[in-house]
Amino acid sequence: MCIYLKHKHLIMIDLSNIAIIGSGPTSLYLLQNIWTHIDVFKNKIGKISIFEKDKILGFGMPYNPSNTDVFNMANISSEEIPKLQESFGDWLRSQNRELLTKFNISEFSIDDSEVYSRIALGYYFHEQFNQLLTAIKATGIEVNEHGDAEVIDLLQKKNGRILLTDSQHKKHTFSTVIIASGHLWKEKDNLKAGYFASPWPISKILPNEGTFYNFPVGILGASLSAFDVVTSLSHRHGEFVSVENKLKFLKHKEASNFKIVLHSAEGWLPHLQYEQQEPLREIYRHFSRRQLLDLIGDEGFLRIEDFFEKLCRPSLIAAFTKDNLLDVVEKLQQEAFSFKDLVTLMSEKHEYVNSFEGMKAEMITAKDSINNKIPIYWMETLDDLMYSLNYHSELLPAEDHIFLHKEIMPFLMNVIAALPLQSAEIFLALYDAKCIALKAGKVIFNDDSFENDKIKITVEFEKDGKKEMEYNLFINCGGQKSVELENFPFQSLVKQGSIRRATTNFATSTITDQLIKELDASKIMHDGDCTRLILSGIDIDSSYRTINENGTPNNSLYDINFTHTNGLRPYSYGLQACNATSLILVESWVSEIVEGENISNNIENITALYEENEEL
Repeated sequence: MCIYLKHKHLIMIDLSNIAIIGSGPTSLYLLQNIWTHIDVFKNKIGKISIFEKDKILGFGMPYNPSNTDVFNMANISSEEIPKLQESFGDWLRSQNRELLTKFNISEFSIDDSEVYSRIALGYYFHEQFNQLLTAIKATGIEVNEHGDAEVIDLLQKKNGRILLTDSQHKKHTFSTVIIASGHLWKEKDNLKAGYFASPWPISKILPNEGTFYNFPVGILGASLSAFDVVTSLSHRHGEFVSVENKLKFLKHKEASNFKIVLHSAEGWLPHLQYEQQEPLREIYRHFSRRQLLDLIGDEGFLRIEDFFEKLCRPSLIAAFTKDNLLDVVEKLQQEAFSFKDLVTLMSEKHEYVNSFEGMKAEMITAKDSINNKIPIYWMETLDDLMYSLNYHSELLPAEDHIFLHKEIMPFLMNVIAALPLQSAEIFLALYDAKCIALKAGKVIFNDDSFENDKIKITVEFEKDGKKEMEYNLFINCGGQKSVELENFPFQSLVKQGSIRRATTNFATSTITDQLIKELDASKIMHDGDCTRLILSGIDIDSSYRTINENGTPNNSLYDINFTHTNGLRPYSYGLQACNATSLILVESWVSEIVEGENISNNIENITALYEENEEL
């Protein structure tokens, strides 16, 4: 058996002097969960220091008014947001009309199932953050806020403590550090060529007041961040008016050639928001903890087809039956119908020759679902099941991780996505006005892409070869790439071996030539007789302790940044995942303080935590 040393217990945690890197939603929910157990922590935590690269703490990058735009919509409603001191809906209802107007909220009363602007959500987070800090300080815990202080390096001392260096060149030593930072784009813009490596802050891509982009604008990606760019640019190049209850876009007379061209490899647009019976995900909603543990084989692996066969299939049959999709039910009842078969079938059902025409057709179903409170059961059930799998995915062997990342994740991101209906109406208005287009094909940047005052790209089409294209302005909305060991932001930890790559063992002793051919050779790791698959990001244990090169979990250093850990746990469910990861971390502290044992050492213990805290 191939063993990769892991989960050896170290020393007891020391929470006397904590540093939290980042002050966005992940940090916010970490503080919320600390507050929930304040009776346990008030005599254990002496000081909490929070480091934020922005000047003001508590917003989070996607929700900060310095990054986003009043026209950008949050893609989550109040009923889907794990509750803080008060719910988002209640907080909005307590604000005056003048402030709500500044948040681009003009329809009243406030509805908990409605989606509102991202700026409104940011100010809600900011106020909840300040309320939590006030409450924690009142217990006698010292709280220090470090704004405009990006953490540029971390180093572990011989005594286990962590030396932190910030962008103001100040050094601090802590007993425990939690990396709760969010998005970070390191690639540089090339203004000469009209290329933006990311759309953030969104103000940088907007035309000066009174001027227009009187030419096609290229966008890489058709994700939610691409939609942010579309809404921000379109509102500056025309106006949206309602005509007979239908939104229309009227282009400004000085922007006659303005058009947005989206480039997506598959040519898909995300699907639309739908009514959910249970908006908050739960790990053990459709099966019990014991049912899952019983699937773990003698070698310690959970096989994804066993998970599908024993736990997913019954729930999906029930869900598709409720949705009256009896043709899918008939296939699921066939023993030979596999997880991959389901992905292929549902992808084909949701693949349109023209994605905008498909969105028009889907809008009818989506509005009926939302307006009449009719859940789309199969989407919600599959989402729940994959959310459950995410918190056990370290049990998957390499073969199943390959299938999860290659087949399932793209399917989930495109078919189970939830674009707000307001955003979809803007897209369809632009489509009807012939101001937006979507091109399927892989975008390639060449050596000479940035050499002139226009950016050149090559689009590689699946059937029609390649085509060269030029843009005056091209915005990369492809999202933040996974963080590998080589570009991990705190390289001193890498050099001293305090962290290591995330890997997983193969279930079979013989790796086929075909599998090796499909994989990048650099993703295969050999260690004596043992062969492993290198995943994205860094290695963590079940309670998000980092793992050093010797396989020992580090009680001084935790990482709950999704882009650092998405190799092992790839399905992040937005704000609910921010709450779940921080809750797991905090509960592991509670267990160690109260029971003298870290729950990460045993699969029975960590999953008992999931069961006790059902809304993880």
